Amino acid sequence: MLVHSFPTTYIFIVILSLTCGSLSSVPIRTEQSNENFVQNQDEFIPTNEWQIVKEGQAIPSGLHVRLNLQTGLREAKLLDKDEKQKESTNDLVPVSNDDTQQQERISRENLERAFANLDLSKDDVTTDEKHEEEVKTKYRPYDELKKDFEQMNMKVQTDHELLTDLLKQLNATDNNENRKTILTDLEFYLHQYDNAILFSDMHGLELLLQLLNSTNVNNDVRHLTCLTLGAAFQGNPKVQLKALNIGFVPHLLRLLNTEVDDNIRFRLMFTLSTLLRNFPQAQKSFLEHGGIETIVTLIDQTGSNNKIQLRAIELMNDLIVEKDQETNEKRNVYDSIDIRDRLMKYDWCTKVSHRLTSNDMHNFDQIERLLTAMISFTDVCRTNFLSLLPTLEKLNDVYIKANPNEVSTFTDLLTNLRTQLKQTSSNDL
Repeated sequence: MLVHSFPTTYIFIVILSLTCGSLSSVPIRTEQSNENFVQNQDEFIPTNEWQIVKEGQAIPSGLHVRLNLQTGLREAKLLDKDEKQKESTNDLVPVSNDDTQQQERISRENLERAFANLDLSKDDVTTDEKHEEEVKTKYRPYDELKKDFEQMNMKVQTDHELLTDLLKQLNATDNNENRKTILTDLEFYLHQYDNAILFSDMHGLELLLQLLNSTNVNNDVRHLTCLTLGAAFQGNPKVQLKALNIGFVPHLLRLLNTEVDDNIRFRLMFTLSTLLRNFPQAQKSFLEHGGIETIVTLIDQTGSNNKIQLRAIELMNDLIVEKDQETNEKRNVYDSIDIRDRLMKYDWCTKVSHRLTSNDMHNFDQIERLLTAMISFTDVCRTNFLSLLPTLEKLNDVYIKANPNEVSTFTDLLTNLRTQLKQTSSNDL
């Protein structure tokens, strides 16, 4: 038994001493007290013999400690080999004394001397009660916590149940505010790969397509519908395939051609790009349903939103780079996807050059994205792009002036593009 409370311990020792005679000490594991006391700096060096522990003197852990009732002093020594092998330290150890009669006789004077060193002012029961009250104020009762957890567990839903509920709510409501809330939740959950597949298996894609085509929803709902579809399509081949089979590619192209709200068209471009990326079958459908013509129309439209034009140019470049970087094993899948060649039929080089020269020279983000899109057309657009060298030089000067002592992707792109344009292509030989 580990002894933690001096008053209880000493009373226990005295009773044992009175009843057992020669048994007068209890071995305990030492613990440092947090109470204030005068610390003795003398180092206690334990041996195999009992030594007196001075008041306030620190002793190492793992020693055999006893209270000698004849002297009222604490004593300590190293554990014997037999004692070290024992798990428990609850054994009573007899105090060795040559005079057994003197050991068995405990006088009132010795008892008074022993109790003189004890602090009996503390009330362990009171202290424990105070501690218990402190614990009650800091922590909630177990029964109360158990009820809360039971209530929480009743509300826990699997992803399948949650998506089912959201779809039911979306299908049943005709309130646009409710639709916005539901779509926001769906977008969050559909970023998870398995949830998006589950959603498509529940015919959720068809419901979202209905919302895009509906005249009874406002632009906020259509905007969120585009984002939700993008979350489901992005990097998820199974969902992309289901969307392709439903006919999403021609539907999105038709909406891009007929939509008058630039913000919705911008989001439709986002949704289309998530469906086409890394999915050659959808890219083939894009070409078959007039996707190139739709992109060219967006760029040619007078007063068209600059963000939409830039997004269209970036998408075409990304799909071309995707094909160029594809490994040999899958290269044959992209053989029939000739996006670069088809764009060249619509004077793509001139359109991109015009976009660069008409752009604000201080909008470095947009210019950097345009420069990136031009790199993959350097060879086929060399003649047209050579006329841009003065513009590229000026852009470099403007950027350095605005960002002195800074080397960035922007300047690297400018240098790379100028270097490629000045090189003699294989077609020029």
